[in-house]
Amino acid sequence: MKLSFLPALLATLLTASSASAQMMLPGALQAAPEGPATPNPGGAGQARPKPVVAKPPGEETIIDRDLLRDGSQGLIAFQRAAGKGLEIKALSMAGEQITHPGEACRIDVIAGDPIEARPLGKPKGLLRYGVDIEACPFSFDVYEGAVLIAHEGKACDFVAADCRVDPSGFWGPAGSSFDDKQVKQFESARGRAEASMRAQFHALVASLGKDKDAVKKIASEQAGFSSEREVACRNYAREDVHGFCALRLTQGRGFALQAALEAGGKERGQTKKAKGARNAKAEARP
Repeated sequence: MKLSFLPALLATLLTASSASAQMMLPGALQAAPEGPATPNPGGAGQARPKPVVAKPPGEETIIDRDLLRDGSQGLIAFQRAAGKGLEIKALSMAGEQITHPGEACRIDVIAGDPIEARPLGKPKGLLRYGVDIEACPFSFDVYEGAVLIAHEGKACDFVAADCRVDPSGFWGPAGSSFDDKQVKQFESARGRAEASMRAQFHALVASLGKDKDAVKKIASEQAGFSSEREVACRNYAREDVHGFCALRLTQGRGFALQAALEAGGKERGQTKKAKGARNAKAEARP
């Protein structure tokens, strides 16, 4: 790819991303020093390893588990619905009183039947569901053993309960529930997740060819990911000890890049097919 600005842009981006990841992730693996590159017989630089195509986590990783916002407050629990759907069987959210801001409150949203979670596809590589609660609709993406909830607009007011809540955030196991063995597993997995994410990023940039605007956009998103991850995980209980939240969000970013790469490949294939059909039609004309 012959873009004069790209080498400097990617070098700056990856340096900043690596430094940020090592600062915020406990037990981050120290990168091994790179040896001199060995040129191939053709004289070209070494090819980057192709990214491994991984399968995103399924609903089974969150079913019948108690997930807490920031690993410390509220509770959301899922169960399998009839017809292999997904339902929320318990949902409690912590917030503050509407009439006395600053005073804590808690609202138990489900008092009877479970709430359906509507499948919304995989817009960013992960399973996404929508939840239609009249006073507080939201959506969530499924991570391995956790969910990331997004709520549009202002906080939700449950007037009858005098409670204002915001479900947005990362919901996972209690921050105090991880043992030493799990923490070590997370440390090892973080190294693999970072490497996979970088491979997906490089592959996506390479696939964009000479589309400067697209390259700038994805590079900007990647540069901002570390900061977004830090904000999302800073309040997760004992995150500095286990790094669970940062690990899962890094894996999620890798799936988002993988999905973008696959979507771009399909689009290029369709364009090439359409062009071939037009050429064939033109050649067939008398």
